[in-house]
Amino acid sequence: KDRGCPLEMRVGDNRFVLLTRGSSLTIPNFLVPRQNRHVGDYWTASLGRLVKWLAEQAEEAGVYCFADTCGVELLFDGDRVAGVRTGDKGLDRDGRPKGNFQPGMDLRAKVTILCEGPRGTLAEDLIARYRLTADCNPQVYALGVKETIRVPQDTPKRGTVVHTLGYPLPGYAFGGGFLYEMADNHYTLGLVVGLDHGNPLLDVHQEFNRWKAHPYIKGFIEGGEIVSYGAKVIPEGGYFSVPRLYAPGALLTGDSAGFVNVSQLKGIHYAMKTGMMAAETAFDALLSGDASAEALSVFQDKVMGHPMMKGIWDDRNFRHAFRHGLLPGLALSRAYAFLGGGPKKRPPVVPDWRTWKPASSFKPRPAPPKDPLLLDKLTDVDRSRTEHREDQPSHIHVVDPDACGERCIPAHGSPPCTHFCPAQVYELEERDGRPYIKVNFSNCVHCKTCVIVDPCSTGARDNIQNINWRAPAEGGPRYQIL
Repeated sequence: KDRGCPLEMRVGDNRFVLLTRGSSLTIPNFLVPRQNRHVGDYWTASLGRLVKWLAEQAEEAGVYCFADTCGVELLFDGDRVAGVRTGDKGLDRDGRPKGNFQPGMDLRAKVTILCEGPRGTLAEDLIARYRLTADCNPQVYALGVKETIRVPQDTPKRGTVVHTLGYPLPGYAFGGGFLYEMADNHYTLGLVVGLDHGNPLLDVHQEFNRWKAHPYIKGFIEGGEIVSYGAKVIPEGGYFSVPRLYAPGALLTGDSAGFVNVSQLKGIHYAMKTGMMAAETAFDALLSGDASAEALSVFQDKVMGHPMMKGIWDDRNFRHAFRHGLLPGLALSRAYAFLGGGPKKRPPVVPDWRTWKPASSFKPRPAPPKDPLLLDKLTDVDRSRTEHREDQPSHIHVVDPDACGERCIPAHGSPPCTHFCPAQVYELEERDGRPYIKVNFSNCVHCKTCVIVDPCSTGARDNIQNINWRAPAEGGPRYQIL
């Protein structure tokens, strides 16, 4: 903090609240699990501001940071990862160079550390090539949508942190809301929903608007102005979904490897710590001149032997308990907490895209009320500062356009992609009398939901669906304050 780290507010008021349709119940502190009582030397922070500040510290130490530069392909030397190729910039929609064309670079390295966040494209390439998930469960995810709101009145300045469960989510959907008090009369708030809910018509952005309209949440933000919006998926598979973390010349860290403790609401901490340990491992490999898989395997030992993994192990069955619904999940998760975490055997888990059911199996979800603070998707996307050139190559490709009409709509009653996307990238149209999915790639906020839960498998591999999403060489969200 003395060096200018952009911390926002010291946490002094940490609440867990159960919401029903029109009321709220604050859970007494003695009933809140100990690991969730974050009062004292804990701070709220804007992750965007924090990583920008960290980049400045790294550059002062001699690290090169290539801003606005995306890795699009792994480089190999035989069977060893040898670095990353960045994408060509200045291409037209057909991939042809324009007048401002800039070729990509080959960034070669003896050790490449992949920390792309959840479902990173290069991380997934690495995982597939070296079969790093052969001995673990498939990863499962949640989608979080988030806004920062500036309110006209002074906030309490108590470091208010609120986590909610219950309303507006139906019992079959795992998730909850959060609200953090920030500096300068801002609140950051959002809703996180597990992607295994199975309802093709459930729209997380719409549920978020219903949550904001609840009297308890509205009391914080009424009269405010939305200044930023964003969305991302969160890996929630836990201990049994952590892949092998090393390959010849490469390491996996953070969300790319699924390091999130769902019950403790911790992911950033784990990303930072695994990044530190990866750096130490890479440093030792450079000193010894050995970046083989065997030499880098010590990273797996370091991570699995670190105290942070005890927390992930102790909560190994937490997320899986909620596959039975909210109330059974609450009861089972508490029982597991008193029984040392519950079963030690890896439970059977299916990937999220296999959990879809027909829309007719669910009651219709109510629409949110009309309110100036409840924005439509496209207006929220504008708040995300997402920028893609309309004439750049699309980073999203529908492999089999006919699958939407032939398989998806008959099976589900409605194409899920038109509901699960928090940025209205996918729209159902009609062409030549047949249903057709229009892809508005310039709206994309890079959350990765589509490539995770698209239900139209091509049948080639379980992790290949009908939507092919690759990180674009240029463009994307430019989040403010989030």
